[in-house]
Amino acid sequence: MLEACLDALASQDYRPRETIVVDNGSADGSAELALGRPDVRLIRNPNNAGFAAANNQALELAQGEFILLLNYDAVLEPRYLSILVESLRADQRRGSATGKLLRPSVSGQPTLLDSTGHVMYRNVQATNRGENEPDRAQYDRAEEVFGVCAAAAVYRRAMLEDVMVEGEVLDSTFFSYLEDVDLDWRARLRGWRSWYEPSAVAVHHRSASGGRFTITIQRHIFKNRILMMIKNDGGAGFYRRLPGIAAFTAAKLFIGIIHGPAFLGAVSDVLRLYHVARGKRLLVQSRRTVSAASIEPWFRPYPYVRKLRQARGSKANNPLA
Repeated sequence: MLEACLDALASQDYRPRETIVVDNGSADGSAELALGRPDVRLIRNPNNAGFAAANNQALELAQGEFILLLNYDAVLEPRYLSILVESLRADQRRGSATGKLLRPSVSGQPTLLDSTGHVMYRNVQATNRGENEPDRAQYDRAEEVFGVCAAAAVYRRAMLEDVMVEGEVLDSTFFSYLEDVDLDWRARLRGWRSWYEPSAVAVHHRSASGGRFTITIQRHIFKNRILMMIKNDGGAGFYRRLPGIAAFTAAKLFIGIIHGPAFLGAVSDVLRLYHVARGKRLLVQSRRTVSAASIEPWFRPYPYVRKLRQARGSKANNPLA
């Protein structure tokens, strides 16, 4: 999918100053395709360094005032960049912006939403707003959101530099998954805002780059959610939410172990990285410019009933789900 991604990027009415492709040890010809394009600077890793570390490599080299992180399974409409850059320039405290990300269209079926920004729940489960919902213009209002999906997000360079921890924009201990939500949270603690602009549209073939459900993926998600809380959460609101956080975490652990005993390794992953996360917490919390109470309104009630119904529907359609 890399060629379609790069073609759409090169066709933007706001032309990129530079395009950096990081190849994470692929063996499908992607690196050779990137090498054949004169507009691309290629970083080639011998193996999979993870989403966070690989993007950090490109971020160290990028020179622009605004920086787009783009998954190779995303295709931007021609005005995507210009619309989002304009929205960031409209407010100097907007540190990131996203458009409306859609799933690929299927003949005879409604177009599904992929992401219209991030939502954070009281149990510290983060998700993409509108994910898997039919696009019926319910998210056609430009507005502030908790954060943005890094599959196709534009960031203000000044914000990224402001929230770096130990020289990293994205936390490499996460490897993959939720590193963009962690970035959202750190930015909010520094008073930055995230913006959603529905007139900027892209198609995202979600999971094309991340693969299907595996125990390894779910271990990373479980581990990273806890590391993210250790680094960023706190205040009286956290203690009010703690019973729900604990119950949800226990349920996730139980379900993960049912899918495969290897999931229990997520606990050892957390223990191994606990002191690293605590050290980063000291840095994050010492630099915060807003109170914990000011962030609490972003934590929404978790839709347990709706999620259970969705899970039952998935199980009925796919016994292995």
